[in-house]
Amino acid sequence: MKIYPLALGICILTLFSCSKNNNKEKPVLKSSDTVVITPPEKDRTPVQEIKEQSKTETYRLITGAKDSPGTINTDDIAKLPEPLKALAALYSGLGGSGCEKGSCGLTTALGLGKQGSQTQKELVKKWFQKDAAANQLIEQDFYQTPNSSSNFSDFQALNFEQKGDTVTVNYSLMTYSHGETGYIKGPDQFIIKGNTIETLHRNIWKDVK
Repeated sequence: MKIYPLALGICILTLFSCSKNNNKEKPVLKSSDTVVITPPEKDRTPVQEIKEQSKTETYRLITGAKDSPGTINTDDIAKLPEPLKALAALYSGLGGSGCEKGSCGLTTALGLGKQGSQTQKELVKKWFQKDAAANQLIEQDFYQTPNSSSNFSDFQALNFEQKGDTVTVNYSLMTYSHGETGYIKGPDQFIIKGNTIETLHRNIWKDVK
């Protein structure tokens, strides 16, 4: 049988090509390579959300001072969410903040107008529906004696710390009565439940429950 050179060349080329394809090395995964399998979005732990829930937010409403009254911090007051604004409105009735001529520094900084305004009453009533101290303050129009009187009180410091639904109130309230000076200090603690705030512990006005 006679084989022509052209046909022989084609056969050799075909055999060489098949042999090369069969001998190709398969890719080898090096030990230094890392395979990362990302779980579906729904299976991932919301780490960021957990961190946010455990984070403590601090609001310095009145900064500490050796002499009363302390300094009103309008920057932090402006950042207060509504429930904490209602809590601040409550404290502006529990103690004084440079009160003169029917106005108190904290109430004014909260944008609630004069002491005992209808706006202040409605805000506190909304969030403290069953709180005895809040109801008493509303009935007496959040009245605070002026600093020029023989009996008055003044916050030297007032801070809120919120972690989740729990709010801790740290403060120093100076009380003055006919030349005698005393102090009431926190912490007090509250919990936000839906659209209401409940008292867990309170040193100020502690006998009113």
